[in-house]
Amino acid sequence: MTDGPFRNLKLGSGWKRLADAVQNDASSTAECGLLATDGLVRHLATKENCAAVQELEAYTQQPQLDFDPRAKIEETFDAHEKTPFLDTLEKELLYRIADGARPAEALDRALDAAVKEEVGEARNRFEEECIRLRDTGEMSREACQRAIGKTNDAFDAVNSRDVCAAIREGDKNAFKAATAKREGLDEGPGL
Repeated sequence: MTDGPFRNLKLGSGWKRLADAVQNDASSTAECGLLATDGLVRHLATKENCAAVQELEAYTQQPQLDFDPRAKIEETFDAHEKTPFLDTLEKELLYRIADGARPAEALDRALDAAVKEEVGEARNRFEEECIRLRDTGEMSREACQRAIGKTNDAFDAVNSRDVCAAIREGDKNAFKAATAKREGLDEGPGL
């Protein structure tokens, strides 16, 4: 767990590493971006989310689709436990289907939009916590501005396509190797 001002937040391991990195001047924007992507993948690539996306993808790849795919899509979402991510994905997907997009294309665009929505929510959560810490005196005004700036840069660096690919594959550890801590003297930054 982080020893800094984010210590009281209930964060998963990926988010804790990002919280540590945005407070550390030695962490680069690229490193923070990778940590934000890893935290997002670990948060979203749950069994439930991945299973629903994979089932939807299998349905949209069928050579012969239903005349009205809305019923099958709604049935798929109803068969899985509701999560905020799946709720957003369902709304985005049904909107695009109603707008006349082909189901496979609609799923791609809806998944990307749902991931971007999660990026925005994660960014807001970190910013709100920085502001709260500044207001309670646990973080100085300068440290707060620096942390919010690094947080914004980190979330701006998130590639939603990479996150979508990890969810489709069900790979919660897609960025594990890229974000592994370096311990030896011979291990420097990636080139």
